[in-house]
Amino acid sequence: MVGTLIISLSFTLLQGPNQIASGGLTGASLIISNILHLPSSLVLWGATVFLLLVCSYFLGIQLLVKSIVGSLLIPLFVYLTNGMPVLTNDPLLASIFGGLGVGIGLGIVFRAGGNTGGFTLIAQLLFQLKSVKHSTTVLCLDALVMIAGGIVFSPENALYALVGAFITRKTMDVIQGNKKGSKVAYIISSKEYENEISNKVLHRLDRGLTKLTGSGGYTNTERIIMMIVLHPSKVNDLKNLVQSIDHQAFIIMSDATEVFGEGFNSSGLSLGKG
Repeated sequence: MVGTLIISLSFTLLQGPNQIASGGLTGASLIISNILHLPSSLVLWGATVFLLLVCSYFLGIQLLVKSIVGSLLIPLFVYLTNGMPVLTNDPLLASIFGGLGVGIGLGIVFRAGGNTGGFTLIAQLLFQLKSVKHSTTVLCLDALVMIAGGIVFSPENALYALVGAFITRKTMDVIQGNKKGSKVAYIISSKEYENEISNKVLHRLDRGLTKLTGSGGYTNTERIIMMIVLHPSKVNDLKNLVQSIDHQAFIIMSDATEVFGEGFNSSGLSLGKG
């Protein structure tokens, strides 16, 4: 709740009044409200409810449980804070501090294991229907919002939005405690869950993995060991994904000091959001 309130205040007091559409459903609602001459909070409410209804029909309500609270709180707080005095009319300051506020809010939400819905719902839907990677969908939608903002408002506003998006990402990394480098995870699970875990790691988290075989020291039961190298920001996503499939899975997480090869740059940093 604290995280979504900070996101909403950043939008209401900084980004919205200065027409900074830095991506996300809030940015899209800002553009649509300008075209239709409607309040942003009303457009955001309508878009949120529509997305929840469509995605619940195709995906089922169980997959959307974590998204529902965050999805509904943001438009609620945007509505409640509407009319508060604007902090600045300088678009550069609005993009910097608005991006900072959104990054802090998202960092708090994600660190608590929450979700703000929005474009992540569309990403879930496209992954389920067309196997499109989550990171690809969100990246393309955010880019479309910023481009649309440049067309509807001005190219200068699109550049300010890009600054805000950059600051948001960096702030999220700080709040979530993401350090430079990578993590290596060893997942020990039974053979019956092997394919489901590996498929979701490959497509939902957009990470490769290596399968090893082993056996329990006490039971002598054959086990599958999956080794995954990923960015620290994806650790919680991996834990939640594995535990949703096999709640008895054993996960070992450690720092990877040096990583070289496909998917990583020369400094050992994971390329892309995956």
